[in-house]
Amino acid sequence: MPHEGRTSFVPAGPSLVCAELIGRDAEAAVLRRRLAATAAGTGGVVVLVGDAGAGKSRLVREATTAARDVGATVLSGRAVPGAHPVAYRPLAEALLAASRTGVALDSPELAGFHGHLGRLVPAWHTASTGLDDSPVLLGEGVARLLTVLGRDRGCLLVLEDLHWSDPETLDAVDHLADALHDSPVLCLATARPDGAASGLVERLTRRDPDSTIPVSALPPDDVDRMVSACLHTVAAPSGLEAFVRTHSEGIPFLVEELLAGLVASGTLAFDDGRWSSSGELVPTVPGSLRESIRRRLAALDPTTRRVVDAAALLGRRFDWQLLPGIAEVDGRDVVDGLRAALAEQLIEVEGTGFAFRHALTREAVLAEVLPPDRMHLSRRAWPAIERAHPGLSGAVCEQAAELAEAAGAPEEAADRLVESARRALSSGALVTAEATARRARRLAPDDSPVALAADEMLLHVLVAAGKPGDALAVGHELAGLLADDPDRRADLLVVLTRAALAAGDTAAAVAQVDAARTASAGDLDEALGARIDAVAAHVALDDDRPGDAAALARAAVDAAADTAQPAVECEALEVLGRVAAARGPDAAIPWLQRASDVAERHGLADRHLRARQEIALARWGRGELAPLRETRDLAQRYGALITTAVMDLSLADVALSNFDREGALTAARSCAAASERYGLATGPVAHLWLAGAYALAGDDAAMQASVDDALARDPHDPRILGDLYGRVLATRAFVADDLDALPGVLDTMMEHVRVAPPRKSIYPGRALWVTVHAISDDDLGAAARAEFAETAPALGVPLFTQALDVVEAIARGRRGDADGAAALMAPAHAGLRTAPLGSGLVHAQQLLVARAAARDGWGEPATWLRECEAFFTASGHERTARRCRALLGATGAPVPRRGPGTSDVPVGLRALGVTGRELDVLRLVAQGRSTREIGASLQLSTKTVERHLSSLFDRTGVRNRGALGDLARTHGVVDG
Repeated sequence: MPHEGRTSFVPAGPSLVCAELIGRDAEAAVLRRRLAATAAGTGGVVVLVGDAGAGKSRLVREATTAARDVGATVLSGRAVPGAHPVAYRPLAEALLAASRTGVALDSPELAGFHGHLGRLVPAWHTASTGLDDSPVLLGEGVARLLTVLGRDRGCLLVLEDLHWSDPETLDAVDHLADALHDSPVLCLATARPDGAASGLVERLTRRDPDSTIPVSALPPDDVDRMVSACLHTVAAPSGLEAFVRTHSEGIPFLVEELLAGLVASGTLAFDDGRWSSSGELVPTVPGSLRESIRRRLAALDPTTRRVVDAAALLGRRFDWQLLPGIAEVDGRDVVDGLRAALAEQLIEVEGTGFAFRHALTREAVLAEVLPPDRMHLSRRAWPAIERAHPGLSGAVCEQAAELAEAAGAPEEAADRLVESARRALSSGALVTAEATARRARRLAPDDSPVALAADEMLLHVLVAAGKPGDALAVGHELAGLLADDPDRRADLLVVLTRAALAAGDTAAAVAQVDAARTASAGDLDEALGARIDAVAAHVALDDDRPGDAAALARAAVDAAADTAQPAVECEALEVLGRVAAARGPDAAIPWLQRASDVAERHGLADRHLRARQEIALARWGRGELAPLRETRDLAQRYGALITTAVMDLSLADVALSNFDREGALTAARSCAAASERYGLATGPVAHLWLAGAYALAGDDAAMQASVDDALARDPHDPRILGDLYGRVLATRAFVADDLDALPGVLDTMMEHVRVAPPRKSIYPGRALWVTVHAISDDDLGAAARAEFAETAPALGVPLFTQALDVVEAIARGRRGDADGAAALMAPAHAGLRTAPLGSGLVHAQQLLVARAAARDGWGEPATWLRECEAFFTASGHERTARRCRALLGATGAPVPRRGPGTSDVPVGLRALGVTGRELDVLRLVAQGRSTREIGASLQLSTKTVERHLSSLFDRTGVRNRGALGDLARTHGVVDG
């Protein structure tokens, strides 16, 4: 049937819809100011809050018109009423419109967010969709996309009727309120005071009172003005304004509806260019919307009434081309019916389609449809929309479920809801997924296949949502119902095993594995066997049976490869890596590398990233930082922002241990910002390492502010307090040359370490603590050394292993056993010098040991102090470097000074005492210059050059120019 143009539906006589915005000058002014601020780069979220019919949508139209007038991008979406709303529907509707314009996603700001945006727009789906699922991260992706769209002239995102919205959309909007603050994007939402959005509105108002705009009832004078505007007259019939004031309660929509009701009843008429009324207004004109709608429906002929009822069944906005089949009338009757409904002010033309004038209008019409008629219409509407939308994309699946339920087909409704729950689960909308799966189960007849499917879906949702106890309760009952389907029952038991592991119930996990093996009655499919073996390997590992875990994992790897199950293969390889890690982190790397290769080859983004993360952490343990940075970049490309933050946290930890202030500041700031923005658990430690970075920078005020942030969640958390004293404040004591503060802060550290959960943190400050007590205590730190010796070996940290020998050397030196002390210290010192990580902590401990050795007369304190001085000078910690030079002078050793040369001396050469001028000489020697040529180049006498050469030979221990050249190349003084 050809489409009818808009002009075909213009009703005879004046429209009763008010063309003016009346009584909303203040609200409109606020919106104009917010739009102007947005164009200047200050956006955010504004919610228009008011009762149904208060005029929120009219204000939205004013805002969208103003935004389009200045060339801003305008996107809009809305929530719709339903038993369980579709996850992210308003956002998806808005961004789908953007996707049709060919939005470029290659902007640097969107790097890593394609997967999150792919949950809203299927065309943007990537392999990483599903990594780090959360409404907050999705909201961040939306914020960044909108910022890109609004870069030139701003962007307005309209989200209407949030009182009907899903929880995930509300969480995303909550995030947008902060994320859009410094962007050229305004999110304008509407909501009623009650409903799903009430909590969001309360939170937004608490944080920023200007983020909500109340849209209240109109005062009497404005109601009178609106009556005149609706009637296009300056003189309304006598008594009409008073009547409308009394019965509209100042609600603009009701003003229009009351007038429409009067016209429908014949009490108000337009004739010869003027309005007139007849009869008593109060008794003949209904005062409620429902009565007004009822009177207008009664004026329609039966065919038109059936068309309107069918339209109401489809929603406020409806596909009018489906109406002939649903209402059982021909196309011309539908057109005539729509024209009549338009004349009765029930519907309006919207673009190339139609919509009920207001959500309340549709609700009132639907309330008038008798149950038998609703069932009959639903039986025709349900298949009609399924034929019109193959695959039931988007919100159509939920709509089909509601129509099937209304049609008296609960099993079919449940079937659609199971699919809707599956989609919500795949998009990370776990709250919506759980509610939808439970509704499906309530609708599905007991013992029906759909009931089993609903229970299975609910089980998967509960496992994904981290509710293992609920999952086990559902799963145990379900397993008994699948006795006749052994393979399906075995797969279910595999899921239950994972739930038991998540709940920490190893015994239950063992029982589930055994049940899964017996479910197939000895006829175990190879693919299913691989899945069972893979999860059984996890169970064996948790049950402290590494041998069994390895055997099961190897079997799972082979079977998974043979049956093309790469995810299962990766899972089993990860178990083999964990088993091998008991022999040392290097032993795990080959297995993890295999898992990484399999995952990358098959596009398993989550498995690939997990394997790379484990490899990076293993290599970090042996001092390789490049894998950490590479994994961070990979996580960012995948949009796995939680993993990105964890990698930043590790890099900040490394930098702090190395006394690298810039590295610590950069990584800790990045992690702290991400933690705060996305609500990550990494936040407290990120702020703690940021405090450490500020300690390295000598900024006490910023350090204290970050400490306050670190303790904001739990001021008594011993894990945070332990590293606060042992890392942050101990570091500050060194770089501020306040060594007298060390004993106090380190003892306080140990008070917290002793009550903190074991193995949750390493607390490297313990090495400094035991060193200080060995140096200072009258009993040579006997108690501290005993406690440290009991706990250190189990942690497997090189710094702790060497510290055991260091403190024993200190004790021997204090007893007068200089040779014994030196014999122990030499290999410990060599090991610490080559330690891959923690160079700052190593040199801090070395400074303490050197001071004690000089006092007690043993070892090589001058050598150790020169190394410390070189390190702290190169690191920019001048106060500590001066302390080293002062201690060197006290030993009678030459004190390093920066010579008149222009070169910066590499740390290794500075540790040998090489000065800047000697470095200039060394560079020219390495270039093959003669003594005379060196003197001419540096404007030095031959004797002065010879004196510098003699000093270089003494300091470096080499005896010819060729060896000096080799040394220069080794330290990067010259190329080649």
